[in-house]
Amino acid sequence: MRFGIYGCRHGHIGEFIGEMLTLGHEFTGIYETEPDIAGDLAVRYGVPLFDRGEDLLATHPDILGTSAVNNQKMDILEMCNQEGIHVVADKPVVTSGKDMGRLERIVEEGRIQVGMMLTERLNPPIYTLWKMIQEGKLGDLVSFTIMKPHKLLAKTRAAWHFSKEENGGIAVDLLVHDIDLLRWFTGSEMAACSGYLKKVGYPQYETFYDSANALIKMENGVVATLEADWRMPDSYFAYGDGRIFCVGTKGRAEIRTTGDRKTNGSPYGLWVRDSGEYKRWEEVPAPTTLTRDFLNRIEGKPGTLITNQEVLRTSRAAIQMDESMEKITMP
Repeated sequence: MRFGIYGCRHGHIGEFIGEMLTLGHEFTGIYETEPDIAGDLAVRYGVPLFDRGEDLLATHPDILGTSAVNNQKMDILEMCNQEGIHVVADKPVVTSGKDMGRLERIVEEGRIQVGMMLTERLNPPIYTLWKMIQEGKLGDLVSFTIMKPHKLLAKTRAAWHFSKEENGGIAVDLLVHDIDLLRWFTGSEMAACSGYLKKVGYPQYETFYDSANALIKMENGVVATLEADWRMPDSYFAYGDGRIFCVGTKGRAEIRTTGDRKTNGSPYGLWVRDSGEYKRWEEVPAPTTLTRDFLNRIEGKPGTLITNQEVLRTSRAAIQMDESMEKITMP
């Protein structure tokens, strides 16, 4: 298949490019008016960098990837839907409740496959935990705690990241991964959410909140605490220090998704049952990659991990979570 990149404002899209090339597909070029990230990628892969979107479309791509400014992604999805081009977007796809209807219409029409880079599902220890839950090794699920501190790197971060309108905010931008995992682990939808968005700095960015704490109840009764912040010190060796804690009636599990110095930041999982000791579990690799899973959808193969409906439901949950949270501004 032929693929291109339409909008390139975040480096996450490089994972999609690398996987498509590894699978033998043809990279036709990049469209972007801000050449900082896009220019480097164009040079690295030897493809043209277009300053007009129609020039990229003229290469007749079957798939477009996008890491455009977050609130521009729905425009790109609607364009792809009109042109009959499948699309993979870095998260989030939707940044506000008013745009949810646009995504719903695309999914309802079913003309194209819509992918969102929900990469955490393919993280080996996270996939292993999902398998353990499916096999009943932890018994009935009781609760989850998911923590996601991030470095802000404010001096080098583009201004649009600090805008609620353009970025979507910390809950939509960061916690979208965690509400997706919560839906996936529990096989249930969010029933209720309360929480706080807190602003303790950066007065020059009026709508930028730097931490989020959410308390979630799922329809099946599982309760979860989700935390994210932009307060990881810039000097730390990893981008953050992510943790997932899962409590079941037959045991507990912990995943250290990043930032553990004992493993130089590599993720791993621990669990405990009747022995009373935490034991590092043997990881089960995911049976596919994010991009291969998306291509399987295009080819109509059964059993894909992420579907159009999953993208829609996770996006809706992230927006509902964001809208339910109270804002706190420190003096």
